Amino acid sequence: ASDLISTAMTMRNLTTAMLAAACAFPVLLMTTGGTATVAAEVKPRPTPAVAMDEPLTEEEVWVDDSAVIEPDGEFGGCHLTPCSILPQGAFWIEAEYLLWWTKGLELPPLVTAGTTGALDAADTRILYGNDTIFDEARSGFRVGLGTWFDCGRCVGLEGDFWVLGESSEQFRAASDSAGTPRLFRPFFNVNPRDAEGEFDPPAREDAEIVSSPGSLAGSVDVASYTELQGAGLRIRRQLCCATTCGNECDPCCPAVERSSRLDLLVGYRYAQLREGITIREDLTSLLSTPEQGSFDLVDQFATTNSFHGADLGVTWRGRSGPWLVDVLGKLALGGVQQTVQIDGQTVISGSQNDDGSYQGGLLAQRTNIGEYRRSAFAMLPELGVNLGYQLTPNLSARVGYSLLYWSRVVRPAEHIDLDVNPDLLPPEQEFAGAARPQFQWHDTDYWAQGLRVGLEGVW
Repeated sequence: ASDLISTAMTMRNLTTAMLAAACAFPVLLMTTGGTATVAAEVKPRPTPAVAMDEPLTEEEVWVDDSAVIEPDGEFGGCHLTPCSILPQGAFWIEAEYLLWWTKGLELPPLVTAGTTGALDAADTRILYGNDTIFDEARSGFRVGLGTWFDCGRCVGLEGDFWVLGESSEQFRAASDSAGTPRLFRPFFNVNPRDAEGEFDPPAREDAEIVSSPGSLAGSVDVASYTELQGAGLRIRRQLCCATTCGNECDPCCPAVERSSRLDLLVGYRYAQLREGITIREDLTSLLSTPEQGSFDLVDQFATTNSFHGADLGVTWRGRSGPWLVDVLGKLALGGVQQTVQIDGQTVISGSQNDDGSYQGGLLAQRTNIGEYRRSAFAMLPELGVNLGYQLTPNLSARVGYSLLYWSRVVRPAEHIDLDVNPDLLPPEQEFAGAARPQFQWHDTDYWAQGLRVGLEGVW
C-alpha cells in the first residue's frame, strides 16, 4: 500500500510540473519569436476526500489536485492566450477630443492709416495684415472603428475620421460720415500716373483710398477662414507580441504584468485643407455731381488641397498592469490636388458717370482672376504617442500628442499679388504697362500638432 501511495504522489508531482511547463511554453515562444502555440485555460478539479491509510484508485490518483487542459484555438499561426495584451473582443471604437495648433497663415499688409497710406511713408500704420493668423489652438474631434478577422486578433481592419473645426477671423475698419479717419488699402503701383493721367515713373508704393475727409467715406472688411480634416482605412497585421506574466505563472499566468505588441499598418490616407480670404469695401463719395455715388468692391482668394495616398506605418502598444502606452508612426505618399480660386467685382451705383457691375476689385483683376488646378506629389507623415489607463476590462481612457506634417500645400495669402497696374481698375478705359496683378503658383509646407484626449471601448 505504501508503494502504491508513493507512486501516486510521484505521478501527482510530475503532472503538476508538466502543467507549469505547458503554461510557460507559449510565453517562451512569444518572447523568442515562435508562433505555433496553442494556449490553454486551466480549470482545477476538487481533491477527493481519501483517507491516507486507504488505497487510491487509478481515477482518484489522476484527479487529485490536477487540471483539465482546454485549448482556446489557433488561426494562421496566431494564438490567443489568457495573458494577451489586448482585451477580449472582436470590435473596438475610439472617440477623442483634439486641441491642436497649426502653421499660421501669413498675411501681407491689407489695411493702413496715415496721410497717404503708402507702405514707405513715415507716418503709415498697418491696421491689418503683415501678421500671422490661425496660429492659435482650436478644437476638433476624431472617431475610429476597427474589427479583427481572426480569433487570435492578428489581422484586422480599422478606419478613422477627424476634423479640426473651421476657424475664422474678422477685421473691420470704418470712417464716420465725414470720412474720418483716413483709411487705405496699400499696393505697389507698377504704372503710376500723374493728376493729368500722364505716366509718372518710377514704379512705387501707393494706396487706394477707403476714406478721406471731404472726399470719401467708407469701410473695409477682411474675413478669413481655415478648415482641416482627414480620414484613413487600413489593414492591421500583428508583427510580434510578447507577454511577461506577473507573480509565478501559477496556474497559467492569471495576471498580466508587462506586455508588448507591434503591428503593421497598410492602407489609404485622405486629407483636405480649405482656406480663404475675402476683402470687401463699401465706399460713398462725398463729392458733388457728377462724381457722387457708392462703390462696392470685393476681392476673393480661396485655396483647396486634397491629398490621396498610400499609407504605411507601425503601431506599438505596451502594458504594465492597468497602464497602457501607444506609439504610432506612419508615412503616406501620394498626390495632392491643388486648387486656387481668385475672383473680384466692383459695383457702382448712384453715379451719373459709371453705374454698373464690373469684373475686378483691387487685388483681383482680369489678369489673375480664375480657377487654377494642378496635381503634385506630397508626403504626409504622422507621429503620435498616447498614455492610457484601463478603467474596466472593456474601456480605457487615454491622453496623447500627435504631429502631422504636409509637405506641399497652397494657401490664399501667398497668392495675393500686391503689384497692381491702376489702368485695370474698373471701369477699365485705357490700358498700358505691365499686366499686374498676376497669378503664380506658390508651394509651402504645413503642419498640425497638439493634444488628444479620449476613450477606447472593446466588445
